[in-house]
Amino acid sequence: CILTTMQSPIPTSINEIEYDFEDYVLKHGIPDIVDPLPYRKAGSVFATGEEAEPVMTSAKNDPRLRTVVCRHWLRDLCMKGAACEFLHQYDLSKMPLCRHGDRCKVKDCPFRHISEADRLECVFYSQGFCIHGPHCRYKHVRRERADLPLVADFTLGLSQMQAGKDGVTARRPAPKPNEFYKVSLCKHFLQGECPFGDGCHFAHGEHELKKFPRSKEGDDSAGSTNADGEISDNMFASQNDTTVDYFQGGSAGGAGDGKPTPILEPENAAFFVVRAARQRDLAISTVRKEWYVQRKHAEKLNTAFHAGKLVMLFFTVSDSDHMQGAALMTSMATYQESLNDPSQDDCFCYRFKCDWYRTTEMPISTAVDAAPDLLIPTKTTQFCQDMTSKTGEAVMKAIWNSPLVTLYESCTGEKDPPKDDALLTDFRCPIPSEIPWPVMPGPGFIFGCNSQTMDECLGRGIFGLPAHMKHSASGIRRGSSIFLFNVTDGLLFGIFEALTSATTNIEPQAFSKNPKATSSPFPVQIRVRVSLECPPLDNSDPILNDILRTRVGGRIGPLTHAQTEALATLLATQCGAMQYMQEYCTKVKDGEQDVAPPPIAFKKISNGN
Repeated sequence: CILTTMQSPIPTSINEIEYDFEDYVLKHGIPDIVDPLPYRKAGSVFATGEEAEPVMTSAKNDPRLRTVVCRHWLRDLCMKGAACEFLHQYDLSKMPLCRHGDRCKVKDCPFRHISEADRLECVFYSQGFCIHGPHCRYKHVRRERADLPLVADFTLGLSQMQAGKDGVTARRPAPKPNEFYKVSLCKHFLQGECPFGDGCHFAHGEHELKKFPRSKEGDDSAGSTNADGEISDNMFASQNDTTVDYFQGGSAGGAGDGKPTPILEPENAAFFVVRAARQRDLAISTVRKEWYVQRKHAEKLNTAFHAGKLVMLFFTVSDSDHMQGAALMTSMATYQESLNDPSQDDCFCYRFKCDWYRTTEMPISTAVDAAPDLLIPTKTTQFCQDMTSKTGEAVMKAIWNSPLVTLYESCTGEKDPPKDDALLTDFRCPIPSEIPWPVMPGPGFIFGCNSQTMDECLGRGIFGLPAHMKHSASGIRRGSSIFLFNVTDGLLFGIFEALTSATTNIEPQAFSKNPKATSSPFPVQIRVRVSLECPPLDNSDPILNDILRTRVGGRIGPLTHAQTEALATLLATQCGAMQYMQEYCTKVKDGEQDVAPPPIAFKKISNGN
């Protein structure tokens, strides 16, 4: 301020002093204070480098602002006025803590009182020294010298600084950064122009896409929607979850890495690929620890086994396009006269013992990429194919790098899931009388929708996925079993059958509100038809949750063959179709003629059985 008396005689009394802003105030009034709160230095005192440079921030951004009544205001001594960070209001629920605690003897003391036991322990004092001494708002617990750390780490106090002023309640956490920034494509950008430009939180092109954040432990595994039940990318698992980790924890004997490979010197081992008729046969083999082959294949196996070589067998189910596991031959293949069928030229009557080491579901394409000279057995060639030690080593490494999966899932709830602490020892297999619903060999898939898009999915006969799940949907082929999960109602619908493989933008306008859209917000699409119409399964169904217990990242994504078969059987049981299925299979097994099958694709049954 500038005194106007600088150009006039020195005043003789205080009443003669005038300021140059007085006329302005008389004419315009006192202007409102934009921010009466003080500015502080933000940042940690333990920060280094660029982070150590102080940043001035207004106290109005502090989440603790005016959450505690001002002590000085209560005594009419606060000199900050509107700039005070504490509350100037008599509120008993927000009173500051009494310095005397539960030892206070002041009658009708307005301050809050807590017992010494309820106070948080002072981290600084536990390290050996606290600068506040007896006036610290945290509890000081005396310890023996032997219990104190040799070197004090006062940075541990940073976590305690998140506590409230009273040393009891937790401070409101600082706002988290947007972890979903640029994790999905902008729908406006895909339609031609985004009004938000460079400030858009969605990716403008695949080069800007970031990985979808993984859900933390304990999050709901059933997927996610917003408050209105709108479908969004948040309900879809990340590419990593749906291509690698979606089997994790579902080993054939519990979680873990399974048994290590028994073959350390591949050049001194023999490797074979065996073709199986059904995956259930493999599940039974894991429990009985035996397998049956033809005579010509038994001779090759016995020759290698008699020579002292370790014989490793890789198994693949007919028409599944996957390898389901690996087992080690533990005995010679011997002839079983009771299994000989004179009507067949070379029946499967040679049995040998085997020890299963790995159960998985690895695509044949992965095995061929690892070993380009790999030959897969077929019906037209032979059911057991040998390979070189170099090829066998490459396939073995590929199988051991693939996640563990179960070969059988119970859909009745009568069988307990594998124990978590077991390592490939708690195998499960179906009882002989159990008849599953026929599904295509190989994995299935669960697509997602909400209440608004479900009618469009069923009306168009098209299911869609976001672009980042294109690779995880690559296993879908014509005939694959498909399911639809309504994230709004938490219901699983089925059974659907894929009519096409996963293709980009079969219907570019699908699931979009823009009739001129050139790309769907869910561009990875397949055409489907209803295979069997069943009542939906509720997301809280205990058997459903047992079958899908190994799914990570939500309900939507690929399924193992065991999960697909169990889900289809569970849904078919809901509508009573399994009763007709069991009657049909029983009559066919008894040799009855002209048995009318249920009106579904029983070509799969004849091929499987």
